[in-house]
Amino acid sequence: MRNIIIMVAALLCFTVTFGQAVQYVQYRQVPLDKQAEFVEKETKYWAKVAKAAIDKGLMEHWSLWRKIGVTSMDGPNYAFVNRFASLESIDQEAIWSDENVAAMGANPADVETQSFAPTFMDYWFQIEAVVPGNSKYVIVNYAMPDNRGAFIEENKALWMPMHKKNIEAGNLGMSSWATMSVIYPRGNNARFSVATVDGFSSMKDAMNYLSYQPNAEYGADFEAVVAQSKMGEINPDGFNYSILYELVHSVDKEE
Repeated sequence: MRNIIIMVAALLCFTVTFGQAVQYVQYRQVPLDKQAEFVEKETKYWAKVAKAAIDKGLMEHWSLWRKIGVTSMDGPNYAFVNRFASLESIDQEAIWSDENVAAMGANPADVETQSFAPTFMDYWFQIEAVVPGNSKYVIVNYAMPDNRGAFIEENKALWMPMHKKNIEAGNLGMSSWATMSVIYPRGNNARFSVATVDGFSSMKDAMNYLSYQPNAEYGADFEAVVAQSKMGEINPDGFNYSILYELVHSVDKEE
């Protein structure tokens, strides 16, 4: 993971608003017979490097997520999330210092995972809006809207207040929410340019949220948002994919 982050970080200063949180997500392709080894090495050893960096204020958060189910035979099935307070706070040399790497208590060559679980793709995101909360499962909705700016602004102005109210009231089973824009990679052949993240405490809540419920009553707040929404014009094709992930392990700064 180290070399990939270093190569891309230098490109980001031209595309990110300074002072705004950014997130690096690395998607990995792990064979079924190697998943136990992969999870053990990443959570037992490499997570300690992340913890050392977080404790020094070099990162805000590190986590490993497992995709639920199979959506593609040759696609990624695990994802790492590295969150930074801002672009200017990213210091790769400090994160991967000898002192931090030594915190894992093992020879890095003996616990590497890239040789059998290669990186399928990686993305840098700018976090546009967040309703924080603890979530064991997340539905990540990937999209390529016709108007990215309008997508972000509508999510912030219309959808975030509604989600915040529902989360605080315990409605719909949602425990957190966020919307993000892709910093890199970009282009006409990009897979997606934005994503929203719906968090849940249980897989049951996530599945209920996704399921078709013909007689469901969403309430006046939802109807008001739908009435004002221009999302049909902004993002006419809807979400390219909605993928459910389960949290495997996370590291944050101790309070």
